[in-house]
Amino acid sequence: MFNQMRTSWFGMELMIERSEHHKYFGIIGIDLSECRSGFSSEFQDEGFSWTNWINLSMGRDDLWFGDVVGDHLWLYAGIPTALGEAGSETYLRGLAKRVKEAMITQTGVTGNLSLHSTRHRERGIGYAPLGCLKTRPIKDVIYEGVLTATGQIKESLSGDLDWELRFELDRLLSESSIKSVYQPIMRLGDGKVFGYESLTRCPEGSLFDGPLSLFQFAERNNMAYALDRLAREKAIRHCPSLSMVQKIFINVTMGIINDPHFVSGQTVQWLNERGINPGQVVFELTERSSIDDFDAAKKILAHYRSQGYEIAIDDAGAGYSSLQSIVELSPDYIKVDRSLVRMADKDEMKKHMLRTFVRFAKKMNIRTVAEGIERPEELRLLRAMGFDFAQGYLIGRPSEFPAAALMGAFPKA
Repeated sequence: MFNQMRTSWFGMELMIERSEHHKYFGIIGIDLSECRSGFSSEFQDEGFSWTNWINLSMGRDDLWFGDVVGDHLWLYAGIPTALGEAGSETYLRGLAKRVKEAMITQTGVTGNLSLHSTRHRERGIGYAPLGCLKTRPIKDVIYEGVLTATGQIKESLSGDLDWELRFELDRLLSESSIKSVYQPIMRLGDGKVFGYESLTRCPEGSLFDGPLSLFQFAERNNMAYALDRLAREKAIRHCPSLSMVQKIFINVTMGIINDPHFVSGQTVQWLNERGINPGQVVFELTERSSIDDFDAAKKILAHYRSQGYEIAIDDAGAGYSSLQSIVELSPDYIKVDRSLVRMADKDEMKKHMLRTFVRFAKKMNIRTVAEGIERPEELRLLRAMGFDFAQGYLIGRPSEFPAAALMGAFPKA
């Protein structure tokens, strides 16, 4: 049997002591059952000291032993204050993998190649942010964290699809292997490029069938902040060269806008490196998550608008929530959903709805973008109706190098 080394319930007394030195904490659980078949027997010795091993192997003062319960090793970690709660999931996941890697390295086992595989280091680990321990009873917070981490451990050992996808998402984040492509937006008045919408793409061979499933999975698994931050970095760093009057449209959700790192610090630095000012950036609110508190949303958006950023509502006309967002948030741009644009020249109801959007937008001083244009007849109709901008395969397909793809040749309406 593993040495329990228990001095208090899950090392709670030590947690109370360490809480004087850290604001945010997390708990890490590691399954030890493989010690019987793969790891060195020293991990099973009755006198083995996990505290000494952690100190020697990890060499850090923000990670310490909590307890061994059954086949699970429990560790606590202090989370850097700068990361706050938003970045704690990614931080803990990376730290848990480093501990597992140190354990594998310690074994000196060479025969079992699967034990040393990258994916194996994702097996049998769980983690959970504990937040600030001063606001709730410590025992309650630890108990909830243990339940969360235990569930992750069991899931990782079960071999189900969700675990495979979590591994894949973690790989995409750690390797920064998503990419941005850019679709041109044409000014209908003169046919010139007004700007580009940045669109995220998965690498070839990814387990995710596209960006929508990727972002939905990240949101369900509390990894949306990290994914959106990487997508935003890619969008800005690889953005086509813009003139002073051109824009870059970047997809975000209201949840991400609440991220304290959203437009501060690193994001502004990325813009400066590319010679882009905030007035050239349009945050495009997507329908991936609904807006529940419009009063709070207005305050948040007012803050970013005061810095020069503009706001667009995406997929207008595709659902009630987007229409309500237009009324409540008064965006700078309305992007009309492709479902209304497709074959609109042959559909009187769609024509009526499109004219209504244009009239409403002009009264509210909101500019209009028609999405999903694929036919010259659609382009002619939308130009005649008074739409400001157009986007779609007829104008230009998404590309990593949109200027080369366009060849300066827009279709004539």
